[in-house]
Amino acid sequence: MIIVFEQSDRTVLIPEAIVYADGKIAGKTDINGAFSLDFEGYRPALRVVKGGYTEWTGSPAENDTAILVPLQVRNSTLHVEVFDADTFVPVQDAYIVITAEDGTRQEARSGSEGKADLGLRADQVYSIEITAPNFQAAHDTVVTGGDLTNVQYSLVRNDRISIRVLDSAGSFPIQSAHIQIDGIKTGTTNDRGILISNTSRNVEHTFDISAEGYESVHVTRTISFEDQVVDFPLVKAKSTVFVSVYNRDQKPLSNASVLMDGVLLGDTNEFGRLMVPALEIRQYEFVVNRDGYKKNTLSFTPGKETGELIIVLESEFTDLEVFARDAHGGPLKDVTIFLLGDAQETLNTCGTDVNGTCLLPAIEGKMYRIRAEKGGYYPNSTPADTQSNPNTIILHNPATAGTDPTGSFPLIPVAAGLVLVVIGAGLYLFIKGRRPRRKSRTNRRRSL
Repeated sequence: MIIVFEQSDRTVLIPEAIVYADGKIAGKTDINGAFSLDFEGYRPALRVVKGGYTEWTGSPAENDTAILVPLQVRNSTLHVEVFDADTFVPVQDAYIVITAEDGTRQEARSGSEGKADLGLRADQVYSIEITAPNFQAAHDTVVTGGDLTNVQYSLVRNDRISIRVLDSAGSFPIQSAHIQIDGIKTGTTNDRGILISNTSRNVEHTFDISAEGYESVHVTRTISFEDQVVDFPLVKAKSTVFVSVYNRDQKPLSNASVLMDGVLLGDTNEFGRLMVPALEIRQYEFVVNRDGYKKNTLSFTPGKETGELIIVLESEFTDLEVFARDAHGGPLKDVTIFLLGDAQETLNTCGTDVNGTCLLPAIEGKMYRIRAEKGGYYPNSTPADTQSNPNTIILHNPATAGTDPTGSFPLIPVAAGLVLVVIGAGLYLFIKGRRPRRKSRTNRRRSL
């Protein structure tokens, strides 16, 4: 008969102790700590083990009918750390209760660093309960190991909650979100999108949350005792933008193409406007093009309200300057100047001022032809470009036609002179052809 008991200041029989004979499990002790071992002709090597105790080894004597096996208690230190779940600050004076399977209890309180040590038996299962003022109680099961077992517990405050604000689409934290609870400004979120607030639980609260570029949230919610972090997703705000395109003189430009982030949105209407709805509150790049104007690129971030983006396009043309003068070099006023294209079509016109000058919009470096007309003067034309400013053109009247060797010889007087010569020659030949021919005397004599 093998009887196993605890060797301590008290004598306690140990049930469920495992008995090995010659390295093989022979059985377990009963509730009285006893186990009957049968063997023949030899003394087996015995080994007795039990969790929380040091093992025992030995052999029975030749005439022994009963063996007393004392097991020494093997102790383990349970090291407990308690801290605030929100701030990670140690919780002082937390009350810790450890209960063994047999109902025995041990108690301890955490110190200023939130730590406490309890001497327990090794390889045993214990229940642990931790309570602290203004914190929710924590319950757990602990299995002790060898000489030291470390456990950590985070306590959630009854009057504190972590409010986290997230982007509804990307689930990333929103920094600097403004939070009001029950109409009272509580604070703003940190770089993790979190604001820690002393808010009572199991009570209905009203939350108002706003952030730049997002739709504001007004919601009523009850925070339960199980909640540690409460998430509030925000949807990005939308805005309508009117793109208005003008020239340098503040006149609206229609048919200007508008691109946003490389995507063509459309063309401006007759008022130079294009509506762009449902834009998120973020930065965009707008590019505006129109024939005859330089491309304009700019960045724009819409606001929460409907806004207007004004874009001014600079003309890609420059001024072609024309100086109209008479044969004596004097300026001619009210001369109509025509800018002619490659097919001699009229591109633009202007009238000269008292100084005989006017300006025509033209592409820099391109060769044109200009034509000048004024009542009482012969029309004239000449090549012109912006690099030759001012481009001089001379107009002759009938009195000065052909007197200026430096100017372009007027075409109409020459053509008119040629026409008169041709008409005179034709009349002469016509009259000459109708006159009757007289017969010579020689022929008359011969007829006779």
